[in-house]
Amino acid sequence: MPLSTTASELDALLRTVAAVGGPLEIALALAGAALLALAVVPAARAWLPRALYATFALLAAGEAVLGWMHWRLWRIAEVVSPETGAVTGRVAVPLWVESEKLYVWALVLAGMALLVRRYRDELLPWLAGAVGLLALGASLTGSPFTDPLPGFLGQYRQYLSAMLSGVPQAAFGAFQGMEASRQFYYNTWYMWVHPPLLFVAYGAFVVSFAAILLTIRHRHSSYESVAYGWARLGYLPLTAGMLLGVPWAIMAWQGESWWWSGKVNMSIMMWLLYTAYLHGRLYLRRRGMWRWVVALAALSFVTLALTYLATYVVPGAHSYA
Repeated sequence: MPLSTTASELDALLRTVAAVGGPLEIALALAGAALLALAVVPAARAWLPRALYATFALLAAGEAVLGWMHWRLWRIAEVVSPETGAVTGRVAVPLWVESEKLYVWALVLAGMALLVRRYRDELLPWLAGAVGLLALGASLTGSPFTDPLPGFLGQYRQYLSAMLSGVPQAAFGAFQGMEASRQFYYNTWYMWVHPPLLFVAYGAFVVSFAAILLTIRHRHSSYESVAYGWARLGYLPLTAGMLLGVPWAIMAWQGESWWWSGKVNMSIMMWLLYTAYLHGRLYLRRRGMWRWVVALAALSFVTLALTYLATYVVPGAHSYA
């Protein structure tokens, strides 16, 4: 496809996504607010299962629209060398970057909440509230359909503009930046494995935290067992995702002190805390350990929340701040 027509193809795609997904975005925000309201009003909780199923259906439908958008972007977003005029490749933007992170987390957690409901219905208000909060945040702050992927689209539009400007120096500089992003960020295997593993872990840790809150409230061991089981489930993808990230970080951030990044350090702290919690849980029956184990579980989740927020407020190699 000639680059002169790429910009118009891109505009047409974004208009279609906004037309189809815009109503979904509004519906998702309303569904998130409704879930939050139903979760905090005990008299209305009979409606929670239906509201959760409806929110999951909206999230799944929206994810299908986003999947189609990403496929179309891959077809449209070619990178062309200004020297040879040859296409060096297409940009494969993953479905869990930029404004779509909260969206994926909400979808994963909604699926887990429906699964948990089958055997621990008392967790439903906490999990539905969390899904509502994430869905509301994904719609209002992410705008995945009406303002999708601002970072990628901003860079790609600058690349197109430079390539069509007729200024060789500008075109070559923009090509180098876009080609590096294509090869070492968007299209790398890491971006298609590492984030999904972390979002599965994050979803499991939300379930574990909800059970820990019930443990504190009711002082019943059955809730603690649920919290432990979901923490173990989340620990495996968390560990795998972090280990897989190391070789990619070494390759992608050559020359940068990425190990001092606030996000990286918070992630390691979170992993150490969950490791301490799971090991401490082995000694639960010892005198006085119950409080330490529950405190470690709660602190681990607080660190998870801070780790996620660190991406947006703490400057560093692994940050949008």
